[in-house]
Amino acid sequence: MTRKWSLFTKMVTFLALLLLAIAGLYGYTVATSIDTVQQELETSRLNQLKFLADMLENDIDQLTLNAYNLLQDQSVRDYAILPSIEHLVDRNRLKMTILEKLKLQSTASAWTNTLTVYYPETGDVLSSDPIRALKVEYDFNELQPDRWTFDQLTGEFILYVRDREAGGDVSVVLSFSSENIRKLLASYESNSRPYLYHPSGRFIFDYNMDSVTAIRMAGQLWGKEIGDSLTMVTEANGMSYLLNALPTVLDGWVLIEFTPLERILQPIRKSTTLFAGATAVLLCLGVAFAFELYRNVQLPIRKLVTSLARFREGDYGVRIGFEPAREFRLLTEGFNEMAKRVGDLIDKVLTEQLRAKEAEFKQLQSQINPHFLYNCLFFIKSKARIGDTESVEAMALRLGEYYRYMTRTEQDMVPLRSELDLIRNYVSILNLRKPRIDYVTEVSEELMDLRIPRLLLQPLVENAVMHGIEPKPGRGTIRITGKRLGDGFVLTVEDDGVGMTPEALAKLRGQLRGPKSDESGCGVWNVQQRFLQKFGPGAVLEMDSKAGEGTTVTLRCQFREQEVPTA
Repeated sequence: MTRKWSLFTKMVTFLALLLLAIAGLYGYTVATSIDTVQQELETSRLNQLKFLADMLENDIDQLTLNAYNLLQDQSVRDYAILPSIEHLVDRNRLKMTILEKLKLQSTASAWTNTLTVYYPETGDVLSSDPIRALKVEYDFNELQPDRWTFDQLTGEFILYVRDREAGGDVSVVLSFSSENIRKLLASYESNSRPYLYHPSGRFIFDYNMDSVTAIRMAGQLWGKEIGDSLTMVTEANGMSYLLNALPTVLDGWVLIEFTPLERILQPIRKSTTLFAGATAVLLCLGVAFAFELYRNVQLPIRKLVTSLARFREGDYGVRIGFEPAREFRLLTEGFNEMAKRVGDLIDKVLTEQLRAKEAEFKQLQSQINPHFLYNCLFFIKSKARIGDTESVEAMALRLGEYYRYMTRTEQDMVPLRSELDLIRNYVSILNLRKPRIDYVTEVSEELMDLRIPRLLLQPLVENAVMHGIEPKPGRGTIRITGKRLGDGFVLTVEDDGVGMTPEALAKLRGQLRGPKSDESGCGVWNVQQRFLQKFGPGAVLEMDSKAGEGTTVTLRCQFREQEVPTA
């Protein structure tokens, strides 16, 4: 059986679902906002880092271009083959020209750098920095051509280029201090501080870098393929960071930048915290509201509905002992007062009905008996006067048995068998007075133990004798039949007396449908009323009669299962 939800349950469920829907929608919005901000932040930071990488690449490319241009310079090439053309060229002038070009190329860049030309065959070294013209620590055999090498001792980046196509070996060494990169990093205007990292464990920081956190961030790249770029969210120092990494033109070196996400997402997270707090407060208020609604509305209504159900089932003594709030107090007090008055009224009505029924039953019995007794007493008197003691004895015996049954009022319901015995005794008394009545019964044995109201059939037989057979000349017959009818039964009292005209029958039927009156008499009307009182709406009394043929009275009853009488 499907249980219907109460209005209170629907309201609380609706509020809970509404609150959950708002919380879910807000959570989805916050998550979407965080993802969007994070994506935009990733794109923005990566673009800025690429811009910085481009600046670094441009400066380094300019220096590299200077080195390769020197290899193509005619003066530098001529100096490599000087022994073969020395008779054509002034050695010192050529050397001074090369030195001036080296200084010019070195100072043309914004970065401080040193350009050095080395001739392996002659061992000559020409440099833009005369003090550092000869670097004994340079081991050209260790330097890889066309690749940047970092000198840990001097903190310089070194590029070694070599050209052997000019008829003699010419090597150019380009070096610049890591201080140039540090200044470039320091000029980077951003909330984060980028730095350079080499997998060998070397770092280049700007002047304000938190080196401890930077080293931890670089450790997150261990074993990862950077490719064109790498963006990831990582944890360090109990905080979330957005980490971006780009490869640089410096071989093996990676440009790294990290941004604390908490600082960027703090406003969103703060609003989320405020919303969560507000939701918790609303939830508590909702629970408090639901409790108050239950205590002050739902509980009184439930008590009232329960009491009404018990009252409807016949428990007229039910009372609501719960004292609700002011709004429902008048209602509960009114219900208690109504229940008390209805209970008192029902008790009073039931008592009066019982008294009325009992009085009516007694009255019916008294109405049925008197005239019959008078006739029997006159018969005894007549027979005694003429000395017919046998008839007097028979009448007295039959009359005694008849009234012994009539005066046993301790039971108002008797077996049908006893009622038929009474009628047989009654007809015998009548035949003692005037032997002209034949009595026939055709009742099924299974119906003999059916319990019916006392004196239910006797008044019908008496009416048949008085109004049907006595006015008829000669003998008459009274027939009683009975049989089962489904869950009920049907009993008929039939006589072959003078009967009634259609007009008289219609008038009698109309009187039976109305209240008792002086014209309707008391015999059949009383039987009908007692029949209805005992067997309820399923009981019907029917009359049928034809003039000169007789009258039939039918008692028909259809029981509900729980109402079937037992013996």
